[in-house]
Amino acid sequence: MLGEDSNTRRWQTGLVLLSICLVVLGLHLSPVGSWMVLVLAWGVAVYALRLLTSNPVSLPIDRTYLPRISILVAAKDEEQVIKRLVGNLCTLQYAGELEVWIGNDGSTDCTGELLERLCLEQPRLHVLHRLPGDRPGKSAVLNDLFSQSRGDILIVFDADAQVDADFLTRTVPLFAQPGVGAVQVRKAIANADENFWTRNQAAEMLFDAFFQLRRQTIGGTAELRGNGQLVRATALQQVGDWTESTVTDDLDLTLKLHLQGWQVQFVWETVVWEEGVTSWQALWRQRSRWAEGGFQRYLDHARSLLKKDLGDTKSLDQAVFCTIQYLMPVAALIDLSLAVFWRAAPLLTPLLLVATTMTAVGFYRAQRQTGVSVPEAVMISALGTLYFLHWFPVIVIKLVSMAIYPKRLVWVKTVHQG
Repeated sequence: MLGEDSNTRRWQTGLVLLSICLVVLGLHLSPVGSWMVLVLAWGVAVYALRLLTSNPVSLPIDRTYLPRISILVAAKDEEQVIKRLVGNLCTLQYAGELEVWIGNDGSTDCTGELLERLCLEQPRLHVLHRLPGDRPGKSAVLNDLFSQSRGDILIVFDADAQVDADFLTRTVPLFAQPGVGAVQVRKAIANADENFWTRNQAAEMLFDAFFQLRRQTIGGTAELRGNGQLVRATALQQVGDWTESTVTDDLDLTLKLHLQGWQVQFVWETVVWEEGVTSWQALWRQRSRWAEGGFQRYLDHARSLLKKDLGDTKSLDQAVFCTIQYLMPVAALIDLSLAVFWRAAPLLTPLLLVATTMTAVGFYRAQRQTGVSVPEAVMISALGTLYFLHWFPVIVIKLVSMAIYPKRLVWVKTVHQG
């Protein structure tokens, strides 16, 4: 199955890249190409303005709603953080039934031994040990844990997660609304003060949360982010559990839920803290994985997306963000190459200016929403926008490699230092 998925994605990615080349070439050759770009840039600008001027509204909280809760964590070689994680999760405040399941995915360090000792101290803790030859990937671990758990609501954390004691009482009641299939809380970087990379990741997490909240507000598609995500068990069963052939389980599950009519609710006020990567090399590896998984979801669900099974509003939202995140970097490189070859001006400049302005304003507004002063918010938004340019080479290189090389599914996890 994985081999078939990999081969299909290879030719699909190649077809997308070829299509981008032909479209950009056609724009250069067409006498109205520049006008077509202006119309597209204008459309994206209108949508961005609608996002930036929206006013999010909090959902009501029904604190009498107390479903069974199962916390699921996929852990591989996490001896540096596992004890802290278990202590945090097993002491969360909750009046209903709560269990914590951790899948030790063939760890080669002391993670397994530590978990066994912690089971003796924490009655809420359950451990599932997986062998090195078991089905690979985080999604496979989560599916195995799901099959063992009893919860009506499943909560997925990464091994480096830390949350406040009232996390459950602030998030679980949102599921009292029957249409809510999943909830994602805001992610924050615990080691933000460490260096340039972690500081900008912290700004990026705020930037992402700012837009997730507003995409939700105008009827778009708020997305799951892996760490700190809550999912209704019946919704997960309806969409066929976690997809084991995907690289990013959260983004794939997001689309599957939306396609089945479930709402994904984003919460700004509740935070999950995680470690940011501390070097350029680690950032590149992490973002390459995110880029691959993010694009995979569009390939895997292309038929449903093209049929607009999401509905008009959500389809438009996905089209705008897919264009900006994945198609525009490739198109911009081709556009620049053609402009140099023909000694002409790049045609996509208006679209790039709109996307850059949208990014800068998003960074600024997100900082201001947390109470940061105007001068500091301006500085952070300027640095954040420059930092955000790393996505251009990441996307281009990853999409080209997806079209050329076969995929071997492995869990390339981020190393956590505690």
